[in-house]
Amino acid sequence: MKYHKNVNGIALIQVLLITGVLSVLALFLTYTAKEQVTMAQWVDDKASALIALHSTESELMFSLLTNSKFTQLGSGQPPQNLDEISSNWNFFAKPFTVKELVTISIQDQAGLIHAQYPNRDMLIKLLLSQNMSLPEANALADSLLDWQDIDSIPRLNGAELFKYKGNIRNGNVPNVHDFLFVNKVTPEILKLLIKNSTIHKNRAYNPMNSPKILLAAITSKQVAEQVVVLRESKQLTKAQFIELTGINETDRITFYDSNNLAIDLTATVGESKVNKKIIIRLAPYATAGKRPIDILSNRG
Repeated sequence: MKYHKNVNGIALIQVLLITGVLSVLALFLTYTAKEQVTMAQWVDDKASALIALHSTESELMFSLLTNSKFTQLGSGQPPQNLDEISSNWNFFAKPFTVKELVTISIQDQAGLIHAQYPNRDMLIKLLLSQNMSLPEANALADSLLDWQDIDSIPRLNGAELFKYKGNIRNGNVPNVHDFLFVNKVTPEILKLLIKNSTIHKNRAYNPMNSPKILLAAITSKQVAEQVVVLRESKQLTKAQFIELTGINETDRITFYDSNNLAIDLTATVGESKVNKKIIIRLAPYATAGKRPIDILSNRG
């Protein structure tokens, strides 16, 4: 009788062990299946985000080539008969959303300082706005200019070959990030220059599309705030801008959007994000032998 009890006890333990193993295996398979479903969902979201981004990019290019960029100045309301993109766009890098999936920002390159041929007064004002002293701003501005000019004669506060131990460009910078190697440029100053300068700029400057920090530097914080409020509400006109800032059109200053644009697109689907940054030059009236869109920079 005792023997049968021992056998029954061992059998029960075996059943419990097998049940435990099967339960663990079932939990593992369930977890693996959930993980695979999650990964499949990520892949699907990523693909959907890529499709949305490329589709929106194509629509944006078509809109830029077929719609006027100048129709919204001081309108207060989006012009009639425009598509979703052109009725919401701006050219001072304020993000706007298309189809609730893709966020776009467009920065007119004419609203930035020309990195290769910088306006020294404007550059110094920008540096001074960051609590830099006048001697420090003069030294940095001269160093940026000396870094690119082809001679070896330093400006009054600049730095030429002898200060760089032979490593100096003596030519136009191919990228604003190149300024990191310039004497007295810190990572913080580099970020300021990246945001407010460009190598892809026509000679004319459009202050109406300048970043707020640059606009404040060349006018004042109060004036810049007023301009930003008006332009973000689509109320800003050329006359209002001139009255607020005292800046008038000249052969070097224009109030028209240029065809050199930096575009940042981000598509978000679920937890997946896809980003693309391009700088383009538009030629809406291009004829044979000339492309309507030149890609100047492409990342993403």
